[in-house]
Amino acid sequence: MANKNKTKLIVIIISLLALVVVCVAVTLHIASGRSSGTDSGVDTDFSTMSATAIYSEVSNMMNKPEKYDGKHIKVKGYYVVSIDPGTGKRYEYCLIPDATECCQQGLLFKLKKGERDKLPKEEHRFVISGKFVRKKAPGTDDPNAYTVMLEDAKIYKK
Repeated sequence: MANKNKTKLIVIIISLLALVVVCVAVTLHIASGRSSGTDSGVDTDFSTMSATAIYSEVSNMMNKPEKYDGKHIKVKGYYVVSIDPGTGKRYEYCLIPDATECCQQGLLFKLKKGERDKLPKEEHRFVISGKFVRKKAPGTDDPNAYTVMLEDAKIYKK
């Protein structure tokens, strides 16, 4: 009788451990920002997350860019353009709002060739991906000053 109880206990323990492993694997999969339909070249897909989650992750990208440097990111937001009045230089951004759209983060991007005709009208939603890069900010000697952007960005249809 004791052996039968030990066997049941071992089976229960193994079953619980298997359940824990599955739960951890699912959690890691979700936390990675990947979904089964994610592009193979995208490391982290924020485009499938809620507005609050995207906004939070983009805030993390701005505060700790070294964690994302060199990774391919996919995100959704609004297409906006800014012109520097001093130089006339054009800057294009993916503006990422929080859930209430009262707070926003802008993510600068440079398109890869052949993508320009896919851009939506200004202030319209779109999905974009590109390589997240951090570069020393031009015109300053401050070693802590840098710019971040998506390079070789690709536009997706909605």
